Amino acid sequence: MAAKLAYQSSKWEKERQNNEKRYIAGKGKYAVQTNMENMIRRGLAKSADCSDYVSYYSSFSLSYRILAGRTYLRNNSDSQVIHYTYLSGIAAIFAYLLDIAHPAVNRDKTDQEDMVRDFSYGLLQLFAVQNYLPQCLNFLEHPYVQLLLGNFGKAVELLPTTLSEYDAAQPYAVLMSDAERLTVQAMAEKDEKALNHQLVQHIKNERKWPVGYSVFVDAYSIAYIKLARLNNMNCELDVIEVPKMFFDDAACKIDISEIKLPFFDDAVEQLEKSGIFWS
Repeated sequence: MAAKLAYQSSKWEKERQNNEKRYIAGKGKYAVQTNMENMIRRGLAKSADCSDYVSYYSSFSLSYRILAGRTYLRNNSDSQVIHYTYLSGIAAIFAYLLDIAHPAVNRDKTDQEDMVRDFSYGLLQLFAVQNYLPQCLNFLEHPYVQLLLGNFGKAVELLPTTLSEYDAAQPYAVLMSDAERLTVQAMAEKDEKALNHQLVQHIKNERKWPVGYSVFVDAYSIAYIKLARLNNMNCELDVIEVPKMFFDDAACKIDISEIKLPFFDDAVEQLEKSGIFWS
């Protein structure tokens, strides 16, 4: 059994109050929504190329992630939380795929590092909603890709290729902490005790962030719990950061004809030109 962990942190109520103030001040809209609308408007006014889509989707990924958290704070049963999590994950994955197809020249180091980290988290977000990854990703030598596709042995084999810190000489190298590697290992070995321990420690570490930086929807833990259950493992984590709605198959059913990224069809066309067929 996992160690005891409080259902929510002592900061949660303060975060909820601050969030409500922002919502009221924005007259029912968050600043991040206005920023996204402005970016979409600018995007529609020009002919975009791959570098533009990378910029758009890197920004959208963070924006949707913020919206998922803020929406959950206001109403912890609002299904928009699932939709925003899905869109954040897809945006991060699209940004990365478009970039590796057409690598940027002289990209800012921080932007590159963020994109690599966001891609890893995006994989977990997508799995947290849909329980699977598109097969078009299986060519990637990434521990999370292989783990979530069910190739546990391959995922472990790839762990030594990951880095703890960003290295400009290897701009696309997967970045993982020791704890993240141990969690992959625990999942691959189907070690329930180790997996539960790692997820509890993960939540404890996330709760150390100060007010204003808290994680409200933890796709990392959700994805691992779903993957564990698919592999008949006992993995439970009763905390507010792991919304129960993510374990409702009906709630997680995404109609991609209605819930899709801005510029989605154009971006898919760009991917196909690069030999990546999204499905």
